[in-house]
Amino acid sequence: MKHLKGYIAISLAAVMWGVAASVAKSFFNKAYEPLILVQMRVTLSFAVLFLFFLATNRRLLTFNVIDIPHFLVVGILGVAGSNYFYYAAIKESNVSTSILVQYTAPIMVMMYTVLFQKEKLTTAKIAALLLSIGGIILAIGAYDPAVIQGTHKGIIFALLAAVSFSIFNISGKTLTQKYSIWTGLIYLLGSATLFWSFINTPFDIAKANYSGEDWKVFGIIALISILIPYSLYYYGLKHIQSSKAIIISTLEPVVAIISEWLFLNGRMGAVQIIGACSVIAAIVILQRDSRNAEPIIVSE
Repeated sequence: MKHLKGYIAISLAAVMWGVAASVAKSFFNKAYEPLILVQMRVTLSFAVLFLFFLATNRRLLTFNVIDIPHFLVVGILGVAGSNYFYYAAIKESNVSTSILVQYTAPIMVMMYTVLFQKEKLTTAKIAALLLSIGGIILAIGAYDPAVIQGTHKGIIFALLAAVSFSIFNISGKTLTQKYSIWTGLIYLLGSATLFWSFINTPFDIAKANYSGEDWKVFGIIALISILIPYSLYYYGLKHIQSSKAIIISTLEPVVAIISEWLFLNGRMGAVQIIGACSVIAAIVILQRDSRNAEPIIVSE
């Protein structure tokens, strides 16, 4: 049952990230810089969670000081890094190229967990991996050479985004075994907030003189792209293997494309539908594979 809850939580997180991508795109069209939205959604989410538990349950704010480097690595390299490098990749290439390269992350995670955490490389995992990546290729139209373009720098940034997302799944998994979901999430977001405060300082934000409407936009983005989905993803990561969690996350770009088609006049043809079905099939295969009750192995 815990496995099923994990699959549902990760899937819901991916769906919310996909929907949030379309919402964020509509805000980009209103002259909001992508990086300020990325920073504000993390910062506001951290502030809300920290202040809420400071007022209601301070016990959840306690942690072991020896884990500070761990929180910093996962929060900065995993959370902030994946967002930063993803948008840097888009700037140097395009969305399709960035998505395709970033979602080589499941391959990285699977290789790591098999080689260093002694996870079994089952037929179901391999099939799900191939289906999910194939589904993304079809969904974003990467089979067309004209769609994939960009500089060497853009490819490097996208690969760094993949590495960062892999770090979040692998190292973040260890934290789920040490702390409650909320404790881990608070300090991961706090570490990411610290990173962004150097990129765009509090003084720069104050000087921008954002209006009440602007802060409302930041709040909406924080809620639908960080607070709820990261809580769901982190909860799911506690109950299923990181290699499976990251494969399920490939549902995100598919949902983003469907959302864009529904709300932003995007393109959705037979090929995209086949791609979406492939990713969903990968999730079903993984869920059925979980019935084998393979242990969740985490190296400390």
